[in-house]
Amino acid sequence: MIQDVYEPLSRYRDEFEQKFFRLAAEKFEELSQASGVDIEANRRLVAEIKELESQAEESINRRTNLGCFFVLLMSAGIVAFIADYSRMGDTAWLIPLGCVCIMASLFLLAPLQRASQLYKDLKEKIGIKREIAWQQMEPLNALYTWDIPVKLIQATVPRLEFEPYFTKERLKALQKQFGWDNKFNRNKSILFVQSGVINGNPFVFGEYRYMEWQDHLYTGSKEISWREKERDFDGKVRTVTRHETLIGTVRKPEPVYKKKKLLIYGNDAAPNLNFSRKPSELSKGDDILFTDMRKRYTIKKLQEFSRNLEDESQFTLMCNHEFEALFHAVDRNSEVEFRLLFTALSQIQMLNLLKDKNVGYGDDFTFQKKKKINLLTSNHLDKNPIDTDPKRFHDWNYDHAKENFLCFNAEYFRNIYFSLAPLLAIPLYQQTRTHEEIWKDVRRGRKESCFWEHESLANYYGSKRFKAFECVTECILKTSLREQQKGVSAVEVTAYGYRGEHRVEYDEVRGGDGKWHKVPVKWIEYHPVENSRIMYLTERDRPSEVFSRNASLSAQNVFRRNIYSYLNDDEY
Repeated sequence: MIQDVYEPLSRYRDEFEQKFFRLAAEKFEELSQASGVDIEANRRLVAEIKELESQAEESINRRTNLGCFFVLLMSAGIVAFIADYSRMGDTAWLIPLGCVCIMASLFLLAPLQRASQLYKDLKEKIGIKREIAWQQMEPLNALYTWDIPVKLIQATVPRLEFEPYFTKERLKALQKQFGWDNKFNRNKSILFVQSGVINGNPFVFGEYRYMEWQDHLYTGSKEISWREKERDFDGKVRTVTRHETLIGTVRKPEPVYKKKKLLIYGNDAAPNLNFSRKPSELSKGDDILFTDMRKRYTIKKLQEFSRNLEDESQFTLMCNHEFEALFHAVDRNSEVEFRLLFTALSQIQMLNLLKDKNVGYGDDFTFQKKKKINLLTSNHLDKNPIDTDPKRFHDWNYDHAKENFLCFNAEYFRNIYFSLAPLLAIPLYQQTRTHEEIWKDVRRGRKESCFWEHESLANYYGSKRFKAFECVTECILKTSLREQQKGVSAVEVTAYGYRGEHRVEYDEVRGGDGKWHKVPVKWIEYHPVENSRIMYLTERDRPSEVFSRNASLSAQNVFRRNIYSYLNDDEY
């Protein structure tokens, strides 16, 4: 029977971190043996490449030094001839000096050419040997799959179950059972999605792109001149010409595209509770004395807020004042349900997460509960990748590949685990299971991928394959299912972007002549454009590594996780 994860911080520090690293090392060893890569041969070849790279670096340094001496001597010779020509003082010695400098610079041409040729030959040898190294590592590179990191996490923490892809049935359950509002996806495009369950309760990690209008400051310039009279040092009046560069500015809106990641979690516990909290500076505790003073002040304000019976808030301060100060969910709408979630044990576990400075990421997360839906975002989730593209593990150097594999997976586990940790810190969330019949329907239904996965696939191809010809910005890719036939889905991908029209606006700027001048400022006016293209996809049950080794994937074909997609060249 799978055990719940109590005390998520200490369990990670004392158990999960070491266990995951061991499993990751064993997995890499398993892949190495299955690939049949000759490790020692690769190491010898890598050593040769590094030696050649060292020689190439020496040759380029030598070429640079010789080039500097050549330019210096040639310049000195030319300066000597120019100085002699100008007849400034005793110049009899300049001609011999110029001749010596130029002759010396010409003697450097041969070694300079040899150094250049040596560098070129070494770079060519390095390229050939590196290509051989890539061929040596190709069997191992072909075995990396999208699901390796999540399978390692699941083996480390069995309570966390990850799914091959986000299904329609899972999305439908989130909507019907937990009240997920699909309006969230408006004007957003999913870049990557990873779904799973904690004791039958669904969670979804998503990365998305969105657009917002921001003012852009355009600048232009205009040169002006005018004549004015002034007195010189002798007291005489003279006429001088003044010059000035006037700078004009115009603010106009432009579309700016950004990325964001979030975690969605559905649970039936405390079904009517709403609250929100954001990172607190009190959790850092860098200056202990100052932090304690601010903490006492915050608790005093919470006590006053709790005693105020005149407002509509039902906030009642809990006994653990430190938890109230740091978690600071003062907008909760149900004290009974809030206490049902945050028991004494839950408060202690949450405080451990908030005050941690060494194991996880500390208090860097925002937590919103809207009835049965929990939304979490965090700084570390935004900064670290959540996609598991196997291409990131491809390498020509076996030892570097191993180091990269272990380091990436360790940080990936830490990132995902501590994104889920605030949920794991609430025991009731792990103890509450959804209605069994709903999940039976999910398991029995046909496992079709939902539109989140479709948008993710389209973005993996890149917006260039879908956007309109005149589009000059990034795009928001949205999808819609057109038809299904024999297990193949025809999905229409529509790219929403903007074309730009150049405009000129004049900004009036006062010049030093006392007059107002119209300075032309060029700016871009954006107009929406869209374009659509059909993408075909089908879900595959077999492991992705089997398909990858038996199919040549071009730029028109992608096998991402367990979904195979392709574009029709005739429609491009």
